[in-house]
Amino acid sequence: MKEVLESAIRAKNSDEELWYKSVEAARQIIHTRDLSDDELVKLALSSETPESFNILVKYIYKFTRSNPDGHKAIEILFNSVDGSTYSLKEWTVAIEFFHHWLEKEERITSWPTMLGYLCCCSESPEGIDVRHELVDLLRDMLETYGYDG
Repeated sequence: MKEVLESAIRAKNSDEELWYKSVEAARQIIHTRDLSDDELVKLALSSETPESFNILVKYIYKFTRSNPDGHKAIEILFNSVDGSTYSLKEWTVAIEFFHHWLEKEERITSWPTMLGYLCCCSESPEGIDVRHELVDLLRDMLETYGYDG
């Protein structure tokens, strides 16, 4: 795991020290039964910045604290990605956008509800007929329909 992660972090051309601190912090707060090392690496590889990685970790951590089967947090994410035509990286970008939108609106949501809304966005006709970026579909859905979650 360490070699793959180090190689990926070097390739990102961003603050390596911040990346290492973020990954180490994630490993310390989320038990391996809830997020394996391989899953942690997948999240880091799919995140463009340490901030986007930290946002994912925050939602997963909150879910693990309120659910007896904390591993479902990562399972829900991976199943959502697998059930769509979008990559984990595209989902990560959309999750970061959604998080910032919620902050701006002074709102919060649960991890499963957020992912459910993103699933709806990924299944929208606009995303199927002509492939749009997931984050663009999310932005349009939020502007058009709002968010009740």
